[in-house]
Amino acid sequence: MKIVETKGKIAEDGSIILPPGVLKNMRVEAGDTVSLAYLTHHPVKAINSYGEFFISKDGIDHLEETVESPEQTELQLPHELLEAAGIPLEGDLDIRCVPGAILIGNNDPLFTVNQPLLSMLSAVGIPMDEIYAALAEGGYYYDEE
Repeated sequence: MKIVETKGKIAEDGSIILPPGVLKNMRVEAGDTVSLAYLTHHPVKAINSYGEFFISKDGIDHLEETVESPEQTELQLPHELLEAAGIPLEGDLDIRCVPGAILIGNNDPLFTVNQPLLSMLSAVGIPMDEIYAALAEGGYYYDEE
């Protein structure tokens, strides 16, 4: 399977203007019904999360066999990125998802990113395990006393 990309324009009335030949290459004609598909991460609304969509003559039901689901995809990072971060190419990666960011490191990236804050809280006498537990739960520290 090969993805071919072309550019079009959105007209004032919201219709999509495609360059000559696109419909012929898709094997559709003016007036044919096509399906539009896009990705959303919103839990309720069908918001187009990436501002991208896919036009298909037959819909997306037939694609399930050829498109990998997110659980089956492999994360690949450019070697230049790993080297710039000082992460060994053959090392194991620790990946943490936090609101608004994905942290990747060869050590616990949450600890590394929060090191200045951790040092300050530790200096005022809050035990490190309590600080780390609070950060892992969303960043709030509650003193139970």
